[in-house]
Amino acid sequence: MSEAQAHSDADLRTILIVVYGLFVLAIFNGLSAIVGVIIAYLKRDEARGTLWESHFRNLVHVFWIALGVAAIALVLLIEAAGGFIFTMATTNGHPPPLVLGWLIALVPVFWLGAVIFSVWYLYRTLRGLVRTLDSKPY
Repeated sequence: MSEAQAHSDADLRTILIVVYGLFVLAIFNGLSAIVGVIIAYLKRDEARGTLWESHFRNLVHVFWIALGVAAIALVLLIEAAGGFIFTMATTNGHPPPLVLGWLIALVPVFWLGAVIFSVWYLYRTLRGLVRTLDSKPY
C-alpha cells in the first residue's frame, strides 16, 4: 500500500469516527445526524473500493430510515393529538370512554416502538463505530 493510500485510509477512518460520534450525539439533540450524513455523502465517493465504503453506506441508510421513522411517528402523534382535541371540542370536554381507551392503549405501543427503534439505531451506530475503531468493514 502506498503512503498516499495509507494517509487517505487514515483520513477516512478519522472522518468516520467523527460522523459516528455525530450520530450518537443525535440521540440527544436530533440534529447532529444531519451534519453527519452531509459529511458521509461528501466523502463516500472517496471511500469507494476501500474497506470504509460499507461504513458510509451504513450511515446513509441509518439516517434515512431514522428520518422515515421520525416522520411516521410525528404524523401518528399529530393525528392522535388532533383526534383527541377534536373529540374534546365536539363533546364539551366529555369524550366517549372508547376514544380515551384507544388513546391510552396506544401510549405503550408508541413507547415500545420508540424503544425498539432506539435499540436498532444504537446497535447500527455503535457497531459501526466499534468496527471503525478496529479498522474493519461494517
